[in-house]
Amino acid sequence: MLVMDPATQVVSPALLEANRRLYELRQQRCSSGQTGPGTAEFHRSPPWEPDKPEEPAEEDTAEPLAALPAHLGWGSTRLTAVLRQRQARQAQAAAESESGENGRFTAVPESKVGAEHGQEAEEPPDWVKLYPDIGLGMLREEQTAPGRLWLMLRYLDQEGRGSLRIVNIREQLTRKKSKHRLCGKRQLRNLLKDGEGVYWTREDGRLWLRSAAKVAFSLGVERLTGRPVALPIAAVLEGVGAFKAQLYAAFHSGRLKETPHGERSMPIARQTMAAISGVGRSSQRSYELAAGVEVQENFAIGEHAEADSRQEIAWRKGRALFELKDYRGRQGKKGKTYLCWQLPNSYNGGHDFRPRGRQRRINRELKDLVNKRAPGNDEGQDKASVSGSGPLTTATTSTGSRPSKPARVYYQNGKLATKAYNRDPHQERYWQQGTVQNGRFVAWQQFGEVGQG
Repeated sequence: MLVMDPATQVVSPALLEANRRLYELRQQRCSSGQTGPGTAEFHRSPPWEPDKPEEPAEEDTAEPLAALPAHLGWGSTRLTAVLRQRQARQAQAAAESESGENGRFTAVPESKVGAEHGQEAEEPPDWVKLYPDIGLGMLREEQTAPGRLWLMLRYLDQEGRGSLRIVNIREQLTRKKSKHRLCGKRQLRNLLKDGEGVYWTREDGRLWLRSAAKVAFSLGVERLTGRPVALPIAAVLEGVGAFKAQLYAAFHSGRLKETPHGERSMPIARQTMAAISGVGRSSQRSYELAAGVEVQENFAIGEHAEADSRQEIAWRKGRALFELKDYRGRQGKKGKTYLCWQLPNSYNGGHDFRPRGRQRRINRELKDLVNKRAPGNDEGQDKASVSGSGPLTTATTSTGSRPSKPARVYYQNGKLATKAYNRDPHQERYWQQGTVQNGRFVAWQQFGEVGQG
């Protein structure tokens, strides 16, 4: 089928004259007060005269956005934040045009925008996602102060751009009336200097945040383990001391696992915690009290209290050993006496969990960074990770400086403990038997000879 281009069509003079005459008759009919079909469109130009080009109006997306659900973008929180900010700007421009104000632009709170459209506005979360191993690296390398600022900047970067203007950062975090005030201007300058190359880089008045993988690598973390947690913003803003306590508690929260007896964490000794976190025993107790960490005592139930074995076990376990008489016959025959000893405690930091998200991809990137840092690969070294000073340089310039991971001793059930014991019979293993009726402590059963390994 042949289609003619309207721009090349030629209209005959007779048709133009007929259209002009029809248009004049309709105008006369409208001026005399008569109504009929088509009389409502006389404000338009005649068909033989081109319409004047209208100025393009700004597209108004407020009503379409108001009709959309609270969470937009196929599950993307960042796209939702962008669309909500555009909605807020359009509402602000409309308000200024009605009131005739031409002052400085200030964003309308999202709660007001949502109320105008009859829906609840999406409030920003009151937490920031934290990988517990990164928090432990901050404690170990004594980089908690700039690390606190890094987490706060990640919270402010709701759109996920990865960069923030230093002027806006100073306005948000140092103004006295700001709800996100973190420190003073002088302290902010010091923190920006201390975290340079580890948490961010500065260029042209902007702060470019480093990724979680690069920050973890700079802090000597070779792999992210455990579950990410939601760190409350109130704890970040409270102070450096409270922030350290939350980092310590977040590590214990990330160790929680689902067991037949509910969510529990495996026992861990205070000496081990001091080695991997750099936090001493007394500071651990202080952090547990400040952050409200739940402490669960654990006890192991061994063999019968016979004279020939009591002395040897007492020599190995020391003052942690005591005798337990089973009056109710829960372990065997009623009235039998067993040798028991105290195990390390279990802890629960009480944080909410967040999805693992990109944790597997971060671990792959960490593995690549660690391989590049291996001896003989100096060309692939990360300049940012070796630009620090003090304990950070010692921990990141040599992969052997970090404490090795302790051998696994505690298991969720007897099946896993038996398999591990069969692989290495010289290492004692423990499996969780259950919680006593009053919930004061957890009883554990033991495989292997006591004290070996």
